[in-house]
Amino acid sequence: MTPSEQSPPCVPGGLNTEVARSRRIGHAVAAGLLLAVFAASFLGVDRWRLPGISAIGGEDSTTCILRSATGLPCATCGMTRSFCAIGRGEFGAAFAQHPLGPVLYGFFALLMLRSAAVAVTGRRVWPRLARTFVWVAAALLAAILVVWVVRLCGMLADGEAVEAWRASPLGKIVTQVQS
Repeated sequence: MTPSEQSPPCVPGGLNTEVARSRRIGHAVAAGLLLAVFAASFLGVDRWRLPGISAIGGEDSTTCILRSATGLPCATCGMTRSFCAIGRGEFGAAFAQHPLGPVLYGFFALLMLRSAAVAVTGRRVWPRLARTFVWVAAALLAAILVVWVVRLCGMLADGEAVEAWRASPLGKIVTQVQS
């Protein structure tokens, strides 16, 4: 690679500096993946049913592996339905499915716009917000875990967690092994 083909290094905190080709590709991939998430939410992927799946699980069937195996929700259970509700413009339903769904959707939208802009222009976009995005992502992850613990505690208090576990495939196996 000749010196003229190399991108100049990113200057920390610098505005409008070029990014390396590999970073542009990374941003393009990130933007594409996030675009796929948004497209799926607008297409209502939460309402899609594969042949035979609805007969097994009924209308409340789930694709969550943890919930299918244990009867207990994972930390992001309801996030797909929340995103799809946003895609249909049902913001109340989105919040009901997962209280952090609309927040995460908005964060993903900003991240997608930034990544797409970097991929297209080859320049840093919102460089001072890059570190903020990392902190916001960490805070969202922590908040998702807190919501999950609160949900599980509510299920335990109602006795719903015990019943869900007993009715689950894994719960039935454990019960048979213990007897």
